[in-house]
Amino acid sequence: MIDRLKQLSSAHVWLLSIAISVVMTECIVGGMGILLKGELTRDYFLTGLVASLFVAGLAGGAVTYFLARQKELEAKLHIAVTAREAQEYLAVTDTPVQGNAERLSHYVATPHDLAESKASEQQSRNGDAQAGLKRAIKNLDVLPAIPVIAQKLLALNLDTEAGEQMLLVLIGQDPQISAKILGLANSAMVGAARQITTVREAATLLGSKRVQSVATGIAIISLMTKRPTGEFNIHDLWLHGFRVAFAMQVIARFMPEKLRPSDDQTFLAGMLHDIGYMVLAYLDPKLSDKLHNHLAAEPERPALEVEREILGICHDELGAELARHWNLPEKIIAVLRFHHNPDAVEAAAGQPLVRMVNIAEKLLSSFGIIEYVTPDISAAEWEALGISPSSAAEVKTLTNEQAEQAIQFASSFS
Repeated sequence: MIDRLKQLSSAHVWLLSIAISVVMTECIVGGMGILLKGELTRDYFLTGLVASLFVAGLAGGAVTYFLARQKELEAKLHIAVTAREAQEYLAVTDTPVQGNAERLSHYVATPHDLAESKASEQQSRNGDAQAGLKRAIKNLDVLPAIPVIAQKLLALNLDTEAGEQMLLVLIGQDPQISAKILGLANSAMVGAARQITTVREAATLLGSKRVQSVATGIAIISLMTKRPTGEFNIHDLWLHGFRVAFAMQVIARFMPEKLRPSDDQTFLAGMLHDIGYMVLAYLDPKLSDKLHNHLAAEPERPALEVEREILGICHDELGAELARHWNLPEKIIAVLRFHHNPDAVEAAAGQPLVRMVNIAEKLLSSFGIIEYVTPDISAAEWEALGISPSSAAEVKTLTNEQAEQAIQFASSFS
């Protein structure tokens, strides 16, 4: 009965409740009229109709709420089971030899055969873990919700005075974001002539749109501090994201003005480009630990190659899924998805930011997150940003100088 009700829409449940309530209530009230007055009067009929509609409203609401709650609990149970499948498959243990023929054949196998068998079993478990992770990602409700303050910040229209005022109010309500915005305004990179003591002064110095993007990035990355993440260090993500964001500022200065993106887009793209690692740590801390251990053990092997082997999916795909789940701007989604493959046709939606992130990561030595990328930058890559290849050496020098200052600033984010 309940299964059939769950298949009905809310409107059908309400109509069914009304029909049942009208019949039952009319029967009860009519019976009372006959018992008390010996007849079924018009007044009793109208009273029964009104009472039945009232009862139908209560009954329909109760049934609808009950069914909705049951569906929600079933969905959460399904998601929880799916999200943990990858972790369960990672528990690799040596199974004691039992008395059945299959295990006995493994026990008496040659060392070579036994090694191959174990390798095959390990590969199978890895494949199962990868499949479990991919299934978990498809259930987007498994992923964390975008922080409320980040959602409000992204929705602001800073071209109006009301929008700028609301920006200051939102930041002022979050002591952590306020402190970091003030830290940025007073950093050596900005070079303020005097001490900045209020968020309003910081917004005037940095620009409202840059403050909006930095505050949004801080709110999003700070999300990870509220959940255990295994061995993954959120501070490493801060360091890496800020270095790339500030390096992109240098690259932008060498670009023609007509190609140059706004500062707020540059900052947000740089800060968030690697949040795919955050997604992995959120979904499966054990699998995240395994990946980062492999990256540390093979520091000169391309990160995407290691990720594809361990996870069957890469951080750029994970980050893009989260960005879509949060309805972030299309440019940012494209940056997260294609910053390691800027020549992809689909990357056009995020250009020139996609290529700027790609070049920034090639210019910077690995710091924070261990993520090896090939450092070679072709003349065509520079020219795609409108930068002369002859300026490459100067860009690299200034980029590394700015990145070192970013490290000092990001140190306050641990």
